Amino acid sequence: MELLCEDQELLEGFLAETTELLEKMDDDLVALEKAPDDMELLNGIFRSIHTVKGASSFLGFELLVQITHKTEDVLNRLRKDELKVTPEIMDVILEACDTVKLLVNDIRNGEIVERELDWIIDKLLPYISGTAQEAPVLAAPPAEPPPPPVDGSGDAAPSTSPDADPPMLIDEKPAAPGKAAPSASAAAAPKGAAGRGEDISDNTTVRIDVKRLDDLMNQVGEMVLERNRILQMNIDYQSRENMTSFGEEFGKLAKRIDFVTSELQMQVLKIRMIPVEKVFKKFPRIVRNLSRDLGKEVELEIIGEETELDRSVVDEIGDPLIHLIRNALDHGLELPEDRVAAGKPRTGKVVLSATHEGNQIIISIRDDGRGIDPDKLARKAIEKGLVSEEQVAAMSHKEILDLIFLPGFSTKEKATDLSGRGVGMDVVRTNIRKLNGIIEIRSEAGSGSEFTLKLPLTLAIIQSLLVEVESEVYSVPLAAVLETIKVENSTFHQIAGQEVLKLRETVLPLLRLQRIFGVGGNGEESGHSYIVVIGVAEKRMGLVVTRLLGQQEVAIKSLGKYLAKAPGIAGSTILGDGRVALIVDPAGLMEMDASGTPGSWAA
Repeated sequence: MELLCEDQELLEGFLAETTELLEKMDDDLVALEKAPDDMELLNGIFRSIHTVKGASSFLGFELLVQITHKTEDVLNRLRKDELKVTPEIMDVILEACDTVKLLVNDIRNGEIVERELDWIIDKLLPYISGTAQEAPVLAAPPAEPPPPPVDGSGDAAPSTSPDADPPMLIDEKPAAPGKAAPSASAAAAPKGAAGRGEDISDNTTVRIDVKRLDDLMNQVGEMVLERNRILQMNIDYQSRENMTSFGEEFGKLAKRIDFVTSELQMQVLKIRMIPVEKVFKKFPRIVRNLSRDLGKEVELEIIGEETELDRSVVDEIGDPLIHLIRNALDHGLELPEDRVAAGKPRTGKVVLSATHEGNQIIISIRDDGRGIDPDKLARKAIEKGLVSEEQVAAMSHKEILDLIFLPGFSTKEKATDLSGRGVGMDVVRTNIRKLNGIIEIRSEAGSGSEFTLKLPLTLAIIQSLLVEVESEVYSVPLAAVLETIKVENSTFHQIAGQEVLKLRETVLPLLRLQRIFGVGGNGEESGHSYIVVIGVAEKRMGLVVTRLLGQQEVAIKSLGKYLAKAPGIAGSTILGDGRVALIVDPAGLMEMDASGTPGSWAA
């Protein structure tokens, strides 16, 4: 019997709809646990699993039908009030949903894996038959766990992520009589076509607001009109006709092209923008599972999930945010009895928020836990040999908090499945910097901590300040530029070998891009210089340049894998005259000393 899912378009539609339903079910199930009497929510969950079962049956995916049917039976008993919503029931239902996700992932990746479903069905059956109190506690299936399901960001979920809930080992049974088992060739979308992870839209379909498409089409129409005008002007120029007003008309055309291109760019950017909810929606489930594992009571509040940013940024921030959320629960929030003893509510609170500020998106993870003890951080860093006592003595409060980002740093006495290995926060900062973003820490002992991520809206186009260093042009991201000033060279000073400038009662360390990037001079020196003051978090530094050329929007081009890690360089762009200009990396420059080698002098 031939498979009913040989139609690739039909299969991809099934995968897209099923993935969306399963992601929504995660949120709804966590919400149901907090509001067990919400019948509308319960009915919505039931309809979702029923839809997945019906589509699976139509396409001949018998394993999916088996698990969704049993899950549906449990939910139906909840609807009839024959069962009450409890954490134990929710544990089993969520495990069943994870199992469905794994089977869907197999289909998507074109893999037929020998999987055993009995272990999860045996967990569901007592709730279906009404003998749940007699149900034994079942161990995880005796087999090697499969690779964790990939998350919505497109990358493999971390093996320690609570999102991956117990190892789910399912062995495939033979197909029921009269039904053909899905084969790797016909039952699953090719890896290249289906996209990555649970988000199959990367390479197949993208949902776009019709109004945005209409706006884009209107701008394309405007661009066609200007194209025609350029062609006509070129014909006039070649034939030397209508030349009396050529210069004036060309100037008008240039302005018009500039306007239409900017509008077209904005429309395309809007199409690429997706709500940060795509990342945020998996955190209620993560917090729910982790709080149960840690024995803590946690309330997660999400603000600004409708905030939009470029999908390229969304795809990269998932793992850093997961780690920060886990840190807030593991390190930040206290146990219920400890919170009560400290005069706090038993339930700890974690607030995850997103908002726009100019051309940046600000994501904050805040908790009302114990906060970070700077003295403990300093002692641990010294014990591990990461810094010396002299270095700590010279550090500010902010610099001591930043020690948490050092590779190998951890305050845990013993390593656990969640923390203590010292491989977390340095990776978070590294990943954020890859996005040309920054991360800041605010903490008050006894009151909680806040981690703030500042990220660009898009990685493709940025506002920049063009500067000239001798004969070379460089682009400085405008988001990091605080001000520009013209100063006499005689106002420069040397302190411990570092060139500095006194600026409004503060001492500003200086960095000469000419020396950092080895730009040859022309032998001429003027009596003044231009300083571009840049800031990353609370750090400030002045870049000494020859001239300021003005502000310009630039498209970022990669330097390729061989030059990708060039210190102080974030990429390149092509100027209007065809020249290539390097885009400097403010965060990278902050870690370079005046000789151009990595250091930590800039404070």
